[in-house]
Amino acid sequence: MTACRRKALWLLLAALACLGLPSLSAALGWPLADMTRGLWVGLGVGGIIGALLVWWLPDMSDSVPRALSRRYLRELMPAMGVYVGVMLVWRRLLGMVDAAWLRVVVALLPVLLVAWVMRAFVRYVRDSDEMQRRIELESGAIAALLLSGGYMAAGFLQTAAIIDVSAKVAMLWVFPLLSVLYGVVKVFIARRYG
Repeated sequence: MTACRRKALWLLLAALACLGLPSLSAALGWPLADMTRGLWVGLGVGGIIGALLVWWLPDMSDSVPRALSRRYLRELMPAMGVYVGVMLVWRRLLGMVDAAWLRVVVALLPVLLVAWVMRAFVRYVRDSDEMQRRIELESGAIAALLLSGGYMAAGFLQTAAIIDVSAKVAMLWVFPLLSVLYGVVKVFIARRYG
C-alpha cells in the first residue's frame, strides 16, 4: 500500500470519528451546541473529501523532497488551525466591537490568515521542481477557471431570479471553493503526469 493510501485511510478514520462524535454525544445524553455539532460534522465531511482526494492522488513522494513537504506542512497547519479557530469566534467578536477602525481590523483578520496560507503555498510551489510546479500551477489555473465559470453562471441564474444567494455568502465562499476545486483538479492533473 502506498504512503498516499495509508494517509487516506488515517484521514478517513479521523473523519469518521468526527462524524461519530455528535451521535455518541447524543447517545450518552451529553448536550452539544448546534455550532459544535456543525463543527464536528463539517470536519468529518471535509475529512472524507480529503481522504478521497488523497486516495486518488498518485504517490509522488519521490518527486517532492521530504524537507519541502515538511516545511510546507509546518507553515500550512498552524495557519489553517488559527484560521479555523478565528472563524469559530469571528462573527461574535465582530459583534462585540463598535469602533469603525476596530471593526475593519476584526473583519479583515481572516484575510491575514488566508494570506499566511497563501504564503506557504507560494513558497512550496516556488521551491518545487519543474514538474511539480507545473502540476500545481495547472491545477490552480483550471480550478480558477472552473470557479469563475460557476460564479458567472450563478450570477446569470440570480439575474433570472432562479436562485437567490446573498452577496455576503457568495463572496465568503470564493476562496474555500477555489481550494476545494484545486484539490479535485490536482488529482486529475497529477494522475495524468504521474
